[in-house]
Amino acid sequence: MKTNEYWQKRSEQISSRQFRRADALEIRLNKQHSKSLKSIQRDIEAFYGRYAVNNEISFVDAKKQLDAGELKEFKMTLEEFTRKAKDNADGRWTKELNNVYYRTRVTRYEALLMQIRHEVELLTDAEYKELTSLLEDTYKDTYHRTLFEIQRGTGIGVSFAQIDKNALETVLNKKWAGSDYSSRIWDNKTKLLRELETNLSQAFIRGDSLGKTIRTVQQRMGVSNVNAARLVRTESAHIAAEATYEGYKASGVVKQYQFLATLDSRTSAVCQSMDNRIFPLSEKQVGVNYPPLHVNCRSTTVAYFDDGEDPGERIARDAEGNYYYVPDTMNYEEWHKKYVKGGDKL
Repeated sequence: MKTNEYWQKRSEQISSRQFRRADALEIRLNKQHSKSLKSIQRDIEAFYGRYAVNNEISFVDAKKQLDAGELKEFKMTLEEFTRKAKDNADGRWTKELNNVYYRTRVTRYEALLMQIRHEVELLTDAEYKELTSLLEDTYKDTYHRTLFEIQRGTGIGVSFAQIDKNALETVLNKKWAGSDYSSRIWDNKTKLLRELETNLSQAFIRGDSLGKTIRTVQQRMGVSNVNAARLVRTESAHIAAEATYEGYKASGVVKQYQFLATLDSRTSAVCQSMDNRIFPLSEKQVGVNYPPLHVNCRSTTVAYFDDGEDPGERIARDAEGNYYYVPDTMNYEEWHKKYVKGGDKL
């Protein structure tokens, strides 16, 4: 029988792998935020360059209609936006671009907001697609690795459910803490656009200089970047925890889990209080006794077996011959090829 230290080490390896994948996405999204911010800054700089008097723009001037030449130029910009947005997640942005294109009266301020919104829409669409891909891969990888470690640790495996597209979508779209990941992304986008519009309106009303207006936008985009990173970390932790739980159930042997907190100076008080506590799978409650307990939670769980219990023997006894042996020397790639890709079971 493997020691609880063995199971803890294996669990930590799996969770560390998923944390690294989330960190990599966070870095990519940070670069995307920087790129979007630079584009927005150029739009604002061009706006000031065209309409500012003494480095200031009044709200009255900002609300003036585009003249014929400016409107034609703006519609050419919308055509470019439409080409870039053709693969946006739900098609709504493309539809709105088309609606604006056929308007005959557009103010300078509205044109600037459309330019800014385009960058935010592209940024949000990239975030949604990247995070969706991460969550899908994290779920599948964690589920299979959890099963592999349990089977290799016990030496015996049983048939388990394969992950199909419908089952995966059900898990990804399931609400937790009152919402699902896609709703949180769209909510963050709506909040960002609303606050950018408010900030620009106030800047023009106050007669802020270009430098001050840019700094205001930079600050709000920085908040958006922090929100995106927090969402990536929390949602990936949640989906990894759900995949681990499903792996426990599919193993046919895990009946209890032990809460495992990452203990360092950043560990929350609630996670510290839960560390090493043991719960039956049937009592799992996300946010109460199963991670994540809060945003940016790094806690995980480990399969727990009572002292003297040999789960391998129990599998062999309960399965009545419907099991297969998994040697300790088998690596994950070999196991995955044989029992996941190959579909071999009994």
